[in-house]
Amino acid sequence: MGVPLEEFDEDEPVLRPSPLEVDGRFPEAAVMCFFPEAIAELQRTGALVRIGAFSAELGGMSVFATPDRSVAVFHPGVGGPLSAHCFEKAIASGVTRAIAVGGAGAIAPGFEKDDVLVVSAALRDEGASFHYVPASRVLRFDETEVRRLVDGLGAADIPARAGVTWTTDADYRETRARVARRRAEGCVAVEMEAASLAAVAQFRGVRYGHVLYSGDDLTGETWAERGWTTSGRRTTLLGTTMDLAAR
Repeated sequence: MGVPLEEFDEDEPVLRPSPLEVDGRFPEAAVMCFFPEAIAELQRTGALVRIGAFSAELGGMSVFATPDRSVAVFHPGVGGPLSAHCFEKAIASGVTRAIAVGGAGAIAPGFEKDDVLVVSAALRDEGASFHYVPASRVLRFDETEVRRLVDGLGAADIPARAGVTWTTDADYRETRARVARRRAEGCVAVEMEAASLAAVAQFRGVRYGHVLYSGDDLTGETWAERGWTTSGRRTTLLGTTMDLAAR
């Protein structure tokens, strides 16, 4: 018998996602943002209002929306399984297009601190995506959406390029040998959700894109944190991806 993750099927599931209970209408566009302080800042300024929350079992993350209900914003949780689960709930609530925005570790020279990458493909070193699309080494993203995001970010004075990321479930098992192999395959960044979220979107027929900025650095002999969790890039990226999601 092979690895269970290779046993892809499209049979009807036993458990189906149910819509989230929110105040008013759930927007058709969503931004899944991995920057909690950026979400809090936009709530403080009135650009976002809280409309609900995920269940306590999922972490109780709040769901926000723009005052005109054009875009929902929420932190989907770290890692493929949790973020995919929350994405499913949002889709069941009416989301038809989404953008994820987060940070990534640099694993190739040239992906400098605060550089912005629009994911064009993700190497699938995780598990959730294999339950949504057949087994493959790499998952390709929609080229039209990738180009739209690169152009849209550029128009907002945020230079961005398309590139390949490595999605892994185990951030504390990113060994030097593994990093070198991924870099040899063309990956410039490492993160924990892109392949999983893209697979959910493909399976559900949702327009999807993923934006990353370069945070910590894994290209040297030792890990460099680079102060990435306090970067001013984060709030700017959230606001810009909200605008792009609304279009």
